[in-house]
Amino acid sequence: MTLQDKVQSYDVPTREEALSHLLQSIALEEEALARLLNAEADKALAFVGKNLDFPNNPSNDEIITFNRTVISILDSVLMAEWLLLKKLDAAIHMYPVALKSNFEMENSDFGDESDDITIDY
Repeated sequence: MTLQDKVQSYDVPTREEALSHLLQSIALEEEALARLLNAEADKALAFVGKNLDFPNNPSNDEIITFNRTVISILDSVLMAEWLLLKKLDAAIHMYPVALKSNFEMENSDFGDESDDITIDY
C-alpha cells in the first residue's frame, strides 16, 4: 500500500482559488475576533455599570483581577491580529499574479519588480 492509496484524492485548487480560500479564512477570523472584542466590551460594561457606578460593588482585588483578564484577552487578540496581518502579507507576496486581472496579465511582463505589492505597517 502506497501513501497515495491512503490519501484521498482531491482536486488541487488553482492559485486564485487558494488565495480566495486564504483571504476568506482571514476574513472569518477577523469576524470572530471582532465578536470576541464586542463580548469583552459588553462584559466590561456590565462590570462597571452603565453609569460607571460598579453595580455589583466589587472589591479592589476583584477590579484588579478583572483588569488583568481584560489585558490578557486584549494581548491575545493583538497577537492574533498581528498573525493575520503577517498571513495577509505573505499571501499577497506569494500570489502577486493572482491579484491582477486577466487584462492586466495580458499586457504586462510577469516578474517585473515594479509589479511587487507591499503592505506598509
